[in-house]
Amino acid sequence: MKITMKRLFSISIMWLVLAGCSGPKQEDSSEVSLMRVPPPPQDQNKTIGAVDAMPVREDGEMSGAASGIVTEKKFIKTGRIEFETEDAEATRKTIMESVRANKAYVSRDEENRSGQAVSYTIVVHVPAARFDTFLNSATKGITNFREKSISNEDVTATYVDTESRLKTKKDIENRYRALLTKANTVKDILEIERELGEIRTDIEATEAQFRQLKGDIQYSTLHIVFYKPIDTSNPFLTELADAFRQGVGNIRAFTVVLVAVWPFALLAIGVIAGLNWWRRRRKAAEKKEAAELPS
Repeated sequence: MKITMKRLFSISIMWLVLAGCSGPKQEDSSEVSLMRVPPPPQDQNKTIGAVDAMPVREDGEMSGAASGIVTEKKFIKTGRIEFETEDAEATRKTIMESVRANKAYVSRDEENRSGQAVSYTIVVHVPAARFDTFLNSATKGITNFREKSISNEDVTATYVDTESRLKTKKDIENRYRALLTKANTVKDILEIERELGEIRTDIEATEAQFRQLKGDIQYSTLHIVFYKPIDTSNPFLTELADAFRQGVGNIRAFTVVLVAVWPFALLAIGVIAGLNWWRRRRKAAEKKEAAELPS
């Protein structure tokens, strides 16, 4: 009985082994194919490595594909207008009211007086979004401009470059500060502090430029020049000036006539001189005859 059970157990094991060996091999091939997944293309690895190893330039520039940043356009708008007005005080009042209404400010306000006119120069800085509104309200009623020019300069590239350079310089500064905490020798500390001083000076200069640029973008500048002619006319002085001009004209005309008749004038002078000579000679002869007569 024991032998029979052993044989049955052996037969069962052999059957299971044969069944496992004779089963379908499709699953095994699938497993093998999954385990042999090919590595990513060599070009793809190079691209990923290039992006990871891309150095940051001090000016903060990267390729367009690497940066992928879309920046809003930045403009600096400036303008100049010049016109004549009959009432300078009313014109100035209108401009100042428009300055307050549009939240602008004045950086220059001058008055110049010449011989023929009084001119006023006002430089106004107005929020860029309100520039057109301010221009229309400040020149309300003015139709004849002696000069009117408006420019809109695109400074997007300058803005992005300055902002990027500032960020890069600050990153460099932070790296130097981190190195300073790890420095062990006096020489290293002095060297790092010197580099920190130079980069801090560059940062402050770049920050000043960036603030100025942002201010010029945020506030547009308009130069306003208006003038009023001065009436200096006086009836008596006008008549006197006219008479003087008429006298000068008469002298000019007489001179022209004199030059035209100079031969006759020369002949007349010769005749007069000859008559005078003849008269003097005659008188001398008469005196001589009178002296020769016996008394």
